[in-house]
Amino acid sequence: MNIIAHGKTDKGLKRSRNEDSFIVDSEHNLFIVADGMGGHASGDVASSLAVETTRDFVKKALADSEITWPFGINQSLDREINILSSGMKLANRYIYNESKGMGTTMVTMLISGSKAYICYIGDSRVYRIRNGKIEQITEDHSLLAEEIKRGTITQEEAKTNSLRHVITRAIGVGTEIQCDCAVNDIISGDTFLLCSDGLSGKLEDHEMLDIITKNRELDYACDTLISGANRNGGDDNITAILVRCN
Repeated sequence: MNIIAHGKTDKGLKRSRNEDSFIVDSEHNLFIVADGMGGHASGDVASSLAVETTRDFVKKALADSEITWPFGINQSLDREINILSSGMKLANRYIYNESKGMGTTMVTMLISGSKAYICYIGDSRVYRIRNGKIEQITEDHSLLAEEIKRGTITQEEAKTNSLRHVITRAIGVGTEIQCDCAVNDIISGDTFLLCSDGLSGKLEDHEMLDIITKNRELDYACDTLISGANRNGGDDNITAILVRCN
């Protein structure tokens, strides 16, 4: 599997600093986006610490089959999922102990063989583009996502609801976290988009699909995605990683 990837972040038009962080580690096929929680102390520090801690643990675990698992291992899950979730739990411990009030969302993806292993917490997302269609792989951990599931609000109504940015889970706000995980089979031609809500909240799925499918160069596609989010308001920090598998 030939994998190429590119990532970019932008503070947007209305924020004084960028609290998003990301990592594109092509050597290990590891990709991470974290969105520091706005309104909390040092969101940029939280997101940076989260991605660096998770990356360092993943690299160590991939290099050492006899690694000591800091939180134990779930034998019912793939080793790759255990690696990602352990890295995220370690990040949560460090951030929580560093300072109360720091927090961040996080989405991680590790590609191994013909599978994409994904762990996430909060409302940063992974999309898969396949055969001209875009599909959201992750589920938002947010108040509105819960209301949509209950049927008390529609997807259309959620776009303008004042609670659309209120998340229900995050790294760093408690002693423990619960992250969700997914394993996706990859076929040649798949493209994955990892992003913060500064992108997904400003571009419709069909707009992101159109940009990605029309731009073969991933760096230009990332630039165009971010420009589109800024053109539609740029209210938040914006981060996008594109991963193409051939």
